[in-house]
Amino acid sequence: MDNRQRAIYLSRVRVGIGLTMLAMPRTVGRALAGRGADSPAAATLCRGMGGRDAVLGAGAAIALAERDTGHNWLSMTALADGIDAAVLLLTPRLPLRARLTGVVAAALAVAQLAVAKELAEGAGVTVDQR
Repeated sequence: MDNRQRAIYLSRVRVGIGLTMLAMPRTVGRALAGRGADSPAAATLCRGMGGRDAVLGAGAAIALAERDTGHNWLSMTALADGIDAAVLLLTPRLPLRARLTGVVAAALAVAQLAVAKELAEGAGVTVDQR
C-alpha cells in the first residue's frame, strides 16, 4: 500500500470516527476523557468535533482519490489533530486517558504531516522548510 492509499484509508477511518462521535457523543467522550465527559456540554463538544472530523476526513479522502490537492487536506487534518493534542496535553486537571488521547493525536498529526509532505513532493509541489 502506497502513501496515497494509506492516507485515503486513514481519511475514511476519520469519517467513521467523526460519525461515531456525532451518533454516540457520551460514549466516545467517556472513552476518551473519562466520566467527566458525561455532561450535556461535553456531549455537544464531542458532536462538534465529530462533525469536524467527518468533514475533514471526507474532504481529504475525496481530494486524495482525485489526486489533486490531497496533500493540502491532509495537512489540515494534521493541524486539527495538532490543536487537539495541544489542548489535551496543556489543559490542567484532565484525567490520564485524556492525556493519552492527546499523545495519540500528536502522533497522528506528525504522521499525517509527513505523508502530506511526501505526497506534495511527489506531485511536484515545492515544500518550504523554513
